[in-house]
Amino acid sequence: MVGPEELNSTLEDWNPDLLVWHKACSWRGLPGLIRHRKHRQILFEHHYCDGFERHNVPSTLRFRTMLRLSYGAMKQVVAVSCAQHGWLQTAHLISASSSRLLRSSRTVDDFLLLPVAAPAKQRPLTLLAYGRLTPQKGFDRLLRALRLLPGGGFRMLLVGDGPQQDTLKALASDDARVELLGARKDIPALLAQADAVVIPSRWEPWGNVCLEARAAGRPVIVSDVDGLPEQVLGVSNGTASARHGACGLVVKGESDHALAAALDTLLTSSAGQRHSWSEAGRRSARTAWNDYLDNWSRLLDELT
Repeated sequence: MVGPEELNSTLEDWNPDLLVWHKACSWRGLPGLIRHRKHRQILFEHHYCDGFERHNVPSTLRFRTMLRLSYGAMKQVVAVSCAQHGWLQTAHLISASSSRLLRSSRTVDDFLLLPVAAPAKQRPLTLLAYGRLTPQKGFDRLLRALRLLPGGGFRMLLVGDGPQQDTLKALASDDARVELLGARKDIPALLAQADAVVIPSRWEPWGNVCLEARAAGRPVIVSDVDGLPEQVLGVSNGTASARHGACGLVVKGESDHALAAALDTLLTSSAGQRHSWSEAGRRSARTAWNDYLDNWSRLLDELT
């Protein structure tokens, strides 16, 4: 992998057959993409999606024009989820022949080694949420939803740092059920303590936290945005599939009350139901990394 400061010299030395971009497209970066059109180029699009556009883009016309020009310099644009791939097509950002669906993954061996979540016996359920403390991740929404749940019966571990840290501390300041743990690197160890994982993101082209939770055998609650529902409900190529079965709950709508209702459903679910979600998640993630590598290999074989 080469950084931008090394790119030109590397291209001169190597004269590669193919460039694979991982950066976010922008007006500022567009001239560079056009300048390198003599090389075949692939963009791995893990930045933009329908949810990003709805929450961040003041001018849809200007944004989509930039994307069409950027994508037009590519041999292929790789979408990381079915939902993102569908957005690329319905927004007419790139032709079907120049786009490819390749569901994202990362190595999950450390998570697959964890025992599947055991039924909680005579103790509060432990819920885990982790990631950058930014508006994207929706942790402010999560903390407000928790306030709508009466009494105890659970504890909430929130892990991460970022620009919303002070805001989230204030929201959680008088809720004894919530623990803000700051940035941590021992995510598998934290997942080992958790009974379920909550992912209240406002947008998520794919969602590695959901993948990690599934591999760890933890039920999930996710927002109904972009790549998250398909991970929970078992979607393949844009079509719902019962191959793995649901591994948690998808929150319809963006209201705090909707998220609170899903949290209540999880907290009052039977141990058997939570175990079923855990097993389904583990099954759905077991081959994710190998599938991802195989799909990349096939794509590169086609282009080289």
